[in-house]
Amino acid sequence: MGQDHSSDDSCWVTTFVFISGFILGAGAAILMAPEPGASLRGRLAKGARTAQEEFADVANETKEAFRSISQDTQRTVKQAASRITSAVEATKQAVIADEEETPTTPSFNPPETDKGPFN
Repeated sequence: MGQDHSSDDSCWVTTFVFISGFILGAGAAILMAPEPGASLRGRLAKGARTAQEEFADVANETKEAFRSISQDTQRTVKQAASRITSAVEATKQAVIADEEETPTTPSFNPPETDKGPFN
């Protein structure tokens, strides 16, 4: 059991080191690019604006999807509540109707006498 835990930790460490190296390598490549700083900064700014617009679009689409799912869920819950209420009312009516239809049978009460069964 201890080996599985250390294996998971090793995987996370390896992943973190890989991602960190990738980011550092990308940063070094940008800094050592053969084009002038103003041009590079302009390209980076344009890329950042494009990424920001894309993220905004994705956020809006996600927001709309959640709104739609929320509305569908609310509608489904209301329908289920209505059906349950109807079922409960039908059950109550059936119980009341059954109680009214069931004839009451008189219970057998033997006459009381002063003599007991063994007298």
